[in-house]
Parts: sequence; C-alpha cells; structure tokens
Amino acid sequence: MKRTLILTAVMALFGIFINIILTKYITKIGKNINSPAIIADGKHQQMDIFSCLAILISVILSQLGYTFLDPLVGLFIGLFVLKAAFDVGKDNINNIMGKLPSENILNEIEKIATSTNGVCGVHNIKINYFGSYATLALHIEVDPNLSLIKSHEIAHSVQNNIKKEVDIIQFVIAHACPFGEDYYHD
Repeated sequence: MKRTLILTAVMALFGIFINIILTKYITKIGKNINSPAIIADGKHQQMDIFSCLAILISVILSQLGYTFLDPLVGLFIGLFVLKAAFDVGKDNINNIMGKLPSENILNEIEKIATSTNGVCGVHNIKINYFGSYATLALHIEVDPNLSLIKSHEIAHSVQNNIKKEVDIIQFVIAHACPFGEDYYHD
C-alpha cells in the first residue's frame, strides 16, 4: 500500500511539473499569435495542474484516514473545470459577437492615421476581430481641394502605416472624406 502511495505521489508531482511547462509554453504561443483556441488549450493544460495537485492531496489525505475528503476533492476539480470552461467561453463569445476595441488601440490607430502626411482628422473607426487578427475600416479627413489621385495616395499611406504598426490589424480600408464637411456616415 505504501509503495502505491509513493508511486501515485511521484506521478502526480511529475504531472504537475510537466503541465506547468506545457501551460507556460502553450499560453505564450497563443498570446504571441493572438489565437483564442491555443490560449484556451493553455487554460485546459492549467486545469491539469490543479487536477494533479488535487489528486496528490486526495491520495495523501485518504491514506491518513480522511477518506471522506476524496469525493470533495473530485467536486472541487469539477468546479475548477466548469470555471475554466466559463472563462474560455466568455472570452470567445466576445470575439464572435464583436467585442468592442480597447480605447488604447483606437487611440493608437487615430494617432497613426493623423500623423500620416495629408490627414486632417479621423472618424468612424470600426474594428472586426477574427480570432488571431482583426480588420479595420476608418474614414480619414483630407483637404477637400486635393485631387482624387492625391486623396487615394493618402488613404493607401494610412492603410500601410496602420498595418505596419498595429500587429493585430491585417486588413485596412481607409475612406477619404473632405475635411470640414459635416454629414452622416453609415
């Protein structure tokens, strides 16, 4: 019996060690490529750490005569799994349903656009998230006396500058509007 306890404890400790390494590695990859699926897998791996730790504690306490705690540990493992599932689901529902962009990314986009030569202002910034990347549509305000060709060149410059400087943005549509005109956009 004692040999079984030692073997179980060693296996649980080994599982904890391996899962800590895997959790950090998987989560880092998921964040680097901004993949909700890989980040969710990292959270799943993290649940395995708690499960191994709970099993280790449960086995030790059972061997010390506290056998009634074993089902409670199982219940706690189940609750941890449900909480992780809820958190992952909530994060991904936000992406699917069109989460609102952070104020920081909106400010960064506006700063990049308005620092582009020929841009007088920016409005109607719309970001759509698609898992590991996002698309952007925005209206830039330019001198109303510019030629269509020059306005078009400025719009392309804005698009390229944003794609270059904002990692998550993979596709940009910049619509040129005459500066000083006040009308409604869809």
